[in-house]
Amino acid sequence: MPCRMDHGSRLRWFAREVLPHEADVRRWLAVRLRGLDSCDLDEVVQEAYARLWSADLDRILNPRAYLFVTARHIVGEHLRRSRIVSIELMADLEELNIVDDEVNAHRRLSGQQEIARLHRIVKELPPKCRQAFQLKKFEELSQREIAARMGVAESTVEKHLAKALRFISDKMKSAEDEAEVPSVGTNRLWKRARR
Repeated sequence: MPCRMDHGSRLRWFAREVLPHEADVRRWLAVRLRGLDSCDLDEVVQEAYARLWSADLDRILNPRAYLFVTARHIVGEHLRRSRIVSIELMADLEELNIVDDEVNAHRRLSGQQEIARLHRIVKELPPKCRQAFQLKKFEELSQREIAARMGVAESTVEKHLAKALRFISDKMKSAEDEAEVPSVGTNRLWKRARR
């Protein structure tokens, strides 16, 4: 149910409560979207504004938090439609500690299961690929620093990282292809064999 505020009041509220946070949300998004080429920062911000504009403003207690949560949801929706998911982006979305009453336990559990699946896949990587990947993604070292630490050439690090990303991408995609959500009212827990 939309707010009964007249257009002028809504504009003033938006200018006072939302627009001052645009620079902060843009900075946050710029860091999080760096591994997601197909997700445009301007489009995310505009979509967040559109959703905020159509929301019931009387129910928004913290416009800044609502703006960040809305932007996070838009990025999450984009990620769910994407085939390749940036590990950094998924981790960043998990770390964003903004209270969101709309996120239900099922969605949180699903996200936690995705992160756990990703960690299992990383453990399956060949040792050198795993080491290079972890140094790059978790310790945020440059390729040059990784090469020095591992005692290999930068081109070797690049090959390890490419192999790791291909492996993770393939495993994530195959897991998606194998997953099946049972229809409402059914208790099927596995796919039927194809004939």
